[in-house]
Amino acid sequence: MSFDHYPKIDIPFDVRYTCLFCGEPSNSDVNIPFSADDIHNAPHDPLSVPACTECTSVVKTARCQSIYQYRNAVKAALTRKYQKALSIGSNWTEQELQESEFEGAAFEGFKRSAWMMYTMTKDRVNYSGWPLCVDGIPLAADDEAGGFTFDGTDFVSVEHAIEHYIKTFHLDAILLPELVKALGKDKFGYAVRVSRLYLSITGAERMQIIADIVEAQTEA
Repeated sequence: MSFDHYPKIDIPFDVRYTCLFCGEPSNSDVNIPFSADDIHNAPHDPLSVPACTECTSVVKTARCQSIYQYRNAVKAALTRKYQKALSIGSNWTEQELQESEFEGAAFEGFKRSAWMMYTMTKDRVNYSGWPLCVDGIPLAADDEAGGFTFDGTDFVSVEHAIEHYIKTFHLDAILLPELVKALGKDKFGYAVRVSRLYLSITGAERMQIIADIVEAQTEA
């Protein structure tokens, strides 16, 4: 098999010319795994997938073996790059933006475009592509994405969601992960709300907050 011509995945008619990773228009095909050195470690045969320029650039810099690992790498990269756009949905509702009393040309521009920026970015991050087949045969590999969804956004993992919300709300970098660890990912939203109350704390204060929260949850 030539390293320049991997078999292309099957593409349904309604998603032709579509990036497998984010749903934007594709403009090229990219090899998976991208590095020929990773072929022997891949859980499936080498293949070629359609991708946009931005997602292709992520694939070329990621050292992964399976298409599922590349999907996670792209999702993580997009979430980090467009963290500010995604944070709009965490700080506002569409109605709040419409009713906001921003003044000045810059603020009016933000008011008009912010929600659209958020929804477009979220759609790209949440895009799941289509069932993967080559010549009608489903890809012989398990999807090990193991993602985490919160507030309408799909994250690669709960750890990735923690990273995103620490940046979005400028949270204490230790408090939120410790609360999620203690309370479980099912109470992720509660952990975020608590963390937003304590943006500047000492180590002793942090330990006491965690102890108090855990005790309160145990008694509930």
